[in-house]
Amino acid sequence: MSASDSSTQLRLPALARVRRALVVGCGQSGVAAAELLAAAGVELRLYDRRAEVHGLPARLDGAELYFGEALPPDAAFADLDLLVLSPGVPPRLFRERYRRLVPEAELHGELSLALTMVADWNLPTVLVTGTNGKSTVTALTGAMLAAGGLSPFVGGNLGIPLCELVLAVAEGRRERPGALVLECSSYQLETLRVYPEAPRTSVAMLLNVSPDHLDRYDSIGHYAQTKARIFAGLDASSLALLAANDPFTPTSSQAVPPVADSKLVDGPEPPRLTEGSQDLELRPDERYARSQLPLAGRHNAINALFALAGARHLGVSREHCEAAMAGFHALPHRMNPIAERGGVVFYDDSKATNVASVLAGLDGFERPFVLICGGRAKQGDDLRALREVLGRRAKGLVAIGESAEQFLAMARGAVPCQQAVDMHAAVRAAASMASPGDAVLLSPACASWDMYRSFAHRGEVFAEAVRALGSPDTD
Repeated sequence: MSASDSSTQLRLPALARVRRALVVGCGQSGVAAAELLAAAGVELRLYDRRAEVHGLPARLDGAELYFGEALPPDAAFADLDLLVLSPGVPPRLFRERYRRLVPEAELHGELSLALTMVADWNLPTVLVTGTNGKSTVTALTGAMLAAGGLSPFVGGNLGIPLCELVLAVAEGRRERPGALVLECSSYQLETLRVYPEAPRTSVAMLLNVSPDHLDRYDSIGHYAQTKARIFAGLDASSLALLAANDPFTPTSSQAVPPVADSKLVDGPEPPRLTEGSQDLELRPDERYARSQLPLAGRHNAINALFALAGARHLGVSREHCEAAMAGFHALPHRMNPIAERGGVVFYDDSKATNVASVLAGLDGFERPFVLICGGRAKQGDDLRALREVLGRRAKGLVAIGESAEQFLAMARGAVPCQQAVDMHAAVRAAASMASPGDAVLLSPACASWDMYRSFAHRGEVFAEAVRALGSPDTD
């Protein structure tokens, strides 16, 4: 039975030949893909390892469910035309069975499926990836394109899945955007398909590569190779942007098609940060004052260079780019100043879930600081890389979570250290170690799952703990 009433089916040409589809994983992305398929009248099958998935939309009531099993049974693959994998599902778990049981079926991720749906929209499309900074660059690029009148959709791994947009446009609930700016995780790039029907990418950015998700990839080289898939859809009118000083750029740049323009960001030539003033020099005759960007840290100035290069390539004027920069604010949980107590500023950088992200945030950070860190350490991350900057600029360190002892062992002798049982205790301890003019910085260098639901939840608890210290001087 179809998961959609045939009388209300949407006409989506890209799905005209798809009769049966299996969606693996019923999180936000999987549900978005499933709803789009159901609306087009596709016979739908859903799989999730959970025995119960609550809150599924009514549109999916007719779907055939395979819930609560370690892997979907062979019956779920019978006569499939399409297999859609959610980002959290490693394709390696399914490729062998997929090729054996339904070799003619297409395999997509949610993002890849949606990009196929919008191919005939012919929109300027910006794809952004990197271990750190991709949400900020995606949002800032989107703000610049919006200021320039391009009416972009900003989403992907950041916020709304692209399939949600496609369905809303198809049903008339939302106008078609004038451009796409999409954050892409390495998980999404694993299943990104590029073939003649897929839309061309106007600008592709690979911001940086540092150890992350090494429980999923064979090596950091494999992870970097996956990130470089972002360049696959470029053509002669496209722009590729890579970090000049990233150790993986020489190999990542080999994935850029030879016909595409390619630029290295923050090298000896523009686009770069100028020495001394750290102004943003996009071209020899086009420079933006660092003071126009209200974001702390050298890493954010580099992020702005990426966004500027992308927006200017798509025709956004200098004036509109400057206006967007001046009005841009840090995204939640990304080096956000949230309060001041007794001359000490408290920063929420809970999104810093690996060592490289913490180091990037501290590059150009002007205040002496007390660092709150710890959680579930990322496989392959070397905490020792933090010791030098702590010894040079930190007033103290407070460690929490599963990895607290590892952080204490790393920092002892370089900076005063304490261990705290929870975030409230950590904030109290850090505040006692700070003096007026200093900062207390939650920048954990770890995942949050040992103590919190997400990095956002961790940041919210940090803000609660700061409020519990007493009345603020300023908020």
